[in-house]
Amino acid sequence: MNAIFERTSVRQYTDETLSKEQIEQIVKAGFCAPSAVNAQPWEVIVVTDPKELEELSHFSPYAMCLKEAKLGVVLLANRDHQFGDAYDVMDLSAMSENMLVEARSLGLGDVWLGGYPEQERVEFLKTFFKLPENIVPYWVLSFGHPLHELKPKDKWDPKKVHYNTY
Repeated sequence: MNAIFERTSVRQYTDETLSKEQIEQIVKAGFCAPSAVNAQPWEVIVVTDPKELEELSHFSPYAMCLKEAKLGVVLLANRDHQFGDAYDVMDLSAMSENMLVEARSLGLGDVWLGGYPEQERVEFLKTFFKLPENIVPYWVLSFGHPLHELKPKDKWDPKKVHYNTY
């Protein structure tokens, strides 16, 4: 699967919009992720409105790319359907990675914009979306057509691979 090896963070996007099919494909890929005891605590908010994306860009000093993005996906955990807080992080991380890799396979650019564990960012998202108490926002993924094609970094380091013992 070349998309895994080709994926890199993209923070600058063209003006080209994403199709409804592309958006659905990205989000559906997320729902294919593994989940601890199959609890599937995940919910998402799909943001495509340019005004909302611009306002959402203020949730973090590193989220300004949302101003140019054509899609933002906010990852949420529903506490009524969870196995435990630590597992929410794992489940939502798996879901996020699936969406990022799927976007790359579609020729799109993306970046993971951290929220959790920075409480001011989490609180911004809770307030911005008027979330009920049982719904916890974790982070935002940004998507669009890349303005520039970026080469992924080669992060392979065989010295960090240990077989059967450290």
